[in-house]
Amino acid sequence: MRPVLWTLAMLIQGLAFGQSWKSAPFSVGILNNATLLPPASLTAVFNEPIHPGLALTYEFGWKETIRSPMFRNIDTHALGGKQVYTGKLFQNAGISWYYHRNVNHVLLLTTQGGYRRYFGKFSAEASIHIGYMHAFLLTEQAVRQNDGTWTMKRASRPQFVAGAGIGAGYDAGYHYNVRRIFINYDFRMQMPFVKEYVSLLPNGILTFGLQFTLFKNNSIQNKPKPDRLECPTS
Repeated sequence: MRPVLWTLAMLIQGLAFGQSWKSAPFSVGILNNATLLPPASLTAVFNEPIHPGLALTYEFGWKETIRSPMFRNIDTHALGGKQVYTGKLFQNAGISWYYHRNVNHVLLLTTQGGYRRYFGKFSAEASIHIGYMHAFLLTEQAVRQNDGTWTMKRASRPQFVAGAGIGAGYDAGYHYNVRRIFINYDFRMQMPFVKEYVSLLPNGILTFGLQFTLFKNNSIQNKPKPDRLECPTS
């Protein structure tokens, strides 16, 4: 239960101390999970069998990087220029589910931390993440009872996941009104899987989704501060 409580605590922290939840972005996505090593797990979404799923996340940003679009030693504000966002250190908390045909249903609670770089309307990102996974098996297993007898039960299994990911996106909205279409690829290790067989099971997850803010917030707090840059000394 500790990973579950830790993930929930991070979500509460983001809601309480991060950006206003109304202006911080949520995302929804559809995904395909493949228990394969990359690059096979990356292309598995285009092959049979498909192991579909859904994901919902809430993102709270820690820091955004801002710079002048012109030269470092020129006072661009005196010239009528503006500073622009260049990237964001972010963390999110999410819940996801996927169905692995003939094996299990899986529920995950995860948190991801990373950096997203902006290129105008486009973006690229890299992240690391950890989480709690609970698998509900679709097939019955023989379970030994205290009296020595065996009975068939449909069991569930708690596990831990950790990994890293990359992604790209395009924001059709604005910085204060996000409408970002994205594609992410995450590679995770599921542990412990089967101690006597495979203790670490690789998972590749390809996700297509939409990130959005629920409410438009174009107040001055969500814009770069108009700090002047140092002028050339000579």
